[in-house]
Amino acid sequence: MHEKMELNNLNYFLLVYFYTIECDLNHIDNELKEIKFQSEEANTDEYLKIYFQKYISKNNNILNSNIEELELLIESKKITINVSDLSDYKITKVLLPSQITKEIKEEIVRGKETGSIYTKPDLILEISERENVYYQTLELKSTKGNQIPGSSVQQVTPFEWVVFVKRNENDVKISTGFYINSITESLPFPDRSPRPQIGFETLLKWNKKFRVTNGKKLSIKSDDSLNASKIKLIKDWQDFLAEEWLKIVISKDELRKEKWFNNAIRKFAVKFLEYTSSLSEEDKKSLKTQLNSFIKKRGLR
Repeated sequence: MHEKMELNNLNYFLLVYFYTIECDLNHIDNELKEIKFQSEEANTDEYLKIYFQKYISKNNNILNSNIEELELLIESKKITINVSDLSDYKITKVLLPSQITKEIKEEIVRGKETGSIYTKPDLILEISERENVYYQTLELKSTKGNQIPGSSVQQVTPFEWVVFVKRNENDVKISTGFYINSITESLPFPDRSPRPQIGFETLLKWNKKFRVTNGKKLSIKSDDSLNASKIKLIKDWQDFLAEEWLKIVISKDELRKEKWFNNAIRKFAVKFLEYTSSLSEEDKKSLKTQLNSFIKKRGLR
């Protein structure tokens, strides 16, 4: 799993591209109000996929973008890119899940870190630059409110692109960016595979704070320390939950928003304390070794 944005012309192109289409979609009659949205629980959004397949295919480059200069502020480093140098990049195909071939799936996996597996995206963008061809996955999320369950934690790619759609009776708003910038750092109690919560407003606020335009210059600030807790959540969600449950157990005050399982965790803690109180120091050490052995064996399954 990549923990930082890769610094290359492809990502520079996509930074400008997604900013450009976000501005365009939020300032025109985008017809998204006419789309039939699927149930959020079902998480299919087939009509949304078809809409963006057509829209991106038609608006497939940055030649008409108002942005002429891209500035990246990464920690203490500043990178300046002339957008005209990215003019050869073009999205040549937008593929629905049913159109993704075995060869493209293998290419996607090769582009990830060793040991990664293929997970079905909402769309795949085929991007050409002279004789070079690249594939980028794209997530589409939609909500009537703000926060929704995100992708399964094992499938989250922090620096995958996401188009987040917020709809109500009157209009539809769009926000784009890296998936990690939409994560709220809340991990609801898992009934199956944990799904870190994501929020439209979370992504919108990140964009307003760290993605700024000044005339024809687009400036984006990236601070690894801001992503540290989110990366930790994705890499080791079990430890994240364990720390959250420990806070419930040791809290001296009733929590402001009590979750339905809080008392179950407290009852488990009481039973565990009662059990371990009768153990010798040697038995406690043996139990800890046994538990750590199970944790190591099971991993993050």
